[in-house]
Amino acid sequence: MSWLARRITENDQAKRVAISGFLFAGLTIMVTQAIPTDFFPVTALHGKALLTALRDGTSSSASALGLRQDWMMFAPNPTRENTYIDAEITYRSGRKHIWTFPQMQELGYVERYAKERYRKFANERLWVKENSMIWPDAARFIARLNRDPSDPPKIVKLAHYRCVIPWAPPPGEDPPAEHWERDVFFTYTVNPGDLL
Repeated sequence: MSWLARRITENDQAKRVAISGFLFAGLTIMVTQAIPTDFFPVTALHGKALLTALRDGTSSSASALGLRQDWMMFAPNPTRENTYIDAEITYRSGRKHIWTFPQMQELGYVERYAKERYRKFANERLWVKENSMIWPDAARFIARLNRDPSDPPKIVKLAHYRCVIPWAPPPGEDPPAEHWERDVFFTYTVNPGDLL
């Protein structure tokens, strides 16, 4: 009986070590990705080279786990554009439907947390020409989401919308009207096998 108790304790200890190691690795990835290399304590301790090496070594794992942090939003030049992606779906009957990726202003706080990754994927990655190899997969995915057996989707057009955020007007003046630009960057003809 004491052998069994010792064996269970050893297994628990091995599990705890494995869990602790996993948590430590995750925290290390988060910290190395989140701290800017020019952060005062890093530069004061002459740790820029070490942090850069750790960041480079963990960046592929951080991207795969969704822990990658990008400081472009904050500095040195924050983006001055509002953007979003939608898909115009044309069905066999000629009917059209607009499907959009999640937009934060239309979601509650819990939904924002869950769907921010999809918005970021669409707005920052999907429409970029260097990522054109994923456009057919995105169009097929959208067609499957919007399939109707009695009226199947025939064409999916992916469009990128962009509006430059104007500078604040002088006191007493009205802000300029928003001007949205639309660019259809991919058109896909849906095959029947795409909807399975």
